[in-house]
Amino acid sequence: MLDIENWSKEHLYQVMRELLYSFNSMWFMVEDWVKNYAPEGLKAEAFLQFSEQFGAYQARRLARVADPPAGEIDRLIYFLERSHWAVFEDMEITKMSESELRMRTFGCTSQKAAQKWGMEYYECGISGLKLREGFFREINPKARVTRLFTPPDDRPGGCPEDSSCEWRVTIKSA
Repeated sequence: MLDIENWSKEHLYQVMRELLYSFNSMWFMVEDWVKNYAPEGLKAEAFLQFSEQFGAYQARRLARVADPPAGEIDRLIYFLERSHWAVFEDMEITKMSESELRMRTFGCTSQKAAQKWGMEYYECGISGLKLREGFFREINPKARVTRLFTPPDDRPGGCPEDSSCEWRVTIKSA
């Protein structure tokens, strides 16, 4: 077991950050392995359910240490600001209304990794949607996620050129 009680906050932060990067890389490597050895697997319902389950699991783990604010969208933003997306990505989270937020990523690390590995882009639309659906619905079952664009889609009008992807999360009224 790590002796974290005797570590400085800076050292603990560095170790945890490196571990997070390791797990993020492993996810990418697993997807790449599936793509190369079982390409039909990436779009298989079981793999998409796996993505959704991972999103929900992350939200449940965060809930163990969370003290979120009241308000449905504010609560989603609170968890999003503590998610793996906030750790790895340059993200813009915009509260559009009391029932809607926009999640925009700039300089996506997965897209950068894909290019480094010789790929034109990393196709994350379908699994990314499932991952986000699992995450947000675990926090609020009324949450609905809409993919506005992911590579290789064209950016919608008004979307900055340097953005990598964009998502809308809404709270479905009862």
